[in-house]
Amino acid sequence: MEKIEGIKAAGKIVANILKQLKNAAKVGVSGRDLENIAKNLMEENKVQSSIFNYQGFPSYICVSLNNELTHGIPDDRPFQDGDLVSIDVACNCQGYHADAALTLIIGDGDAKKKDLLRVTKNSLYYTIQSIQPNITTTQDIGATLEKFIRSRGYYPIKEYGGHIIGTSMHSDTYQDQEVKIFIPNYKTKGKGKVLRAGMFICIEPLVQISDAKVELHEDKRVVSATVTSRFRANAGPGRKKIIEGDLVEIEISLDD
Repeated sequence: MEKIEGIKAAGKIVANILKQLKNAAKVGVSGRDLENIAKNLMEENKVQSSIFNYQGFPSYICVSLNNELTHGIPDDRPFQDGDLVSIDVACNCQGYHADAALTLIIGDGDAKKKDLLRVTKNSLYYTIQSIQPNITTTQDIGATLEKFIRSRGYYPIKEYGGHIIGTSMHSDTYQDQEVKIFIPNYKTKGKGKVLRAGMFICIEPLVQISDAKVELHEDKRVVSATVTSRFRANAGPGRKKIIEGDLVEIEISLDD
């Protein structure tokens, strides 16, 4: 299977799984319930979870609840009305990987939560529109995201962000060399790395209310906001991008 077609195939499966998980996420459902659904869908589509056992991670997907920022491990806590739930799915399709995430509100959420998700989603679209192959750098993306997010009164997370993807979840083979690229959510020092035609990247805005402080749990996996009443949204609608020639194509779209 050609690389571009392989990653596109993986992306379509990831998008379909996320859409089905989004529909299944209701009051009373748990993260473990969503994981079981995702595992069955992966088996039906003959793909493997890129997340399971990655650096020892014990689950097939990530489900982060309320103040959990990212890397949440699915458990038996039933979702309550107003909960913020982030779902992260990554699949390996015949050696090619795709990765996307979304955040949703269970039932009715307050206006602040809805605005948080709206700003996160819009920051992603706004940044995607600015990318030019062989010109845009990782620093450009970070600066664009940070300016958009801060101008709306929110805070981008610096410790975590997006990445290149392809033959591995966080790296790719580009021009016969393994390439690792971090896509920040803030303006970094220096010019950053140029995003070349033919690269696949994940842009992952992580946005928080009040400040940008985070805390790593004792398990060294789950990351939370320092204060439990703080909210954040991971990636709005998940996106993976292919940069090809002069075209920047959205490969995973989770809009209704």
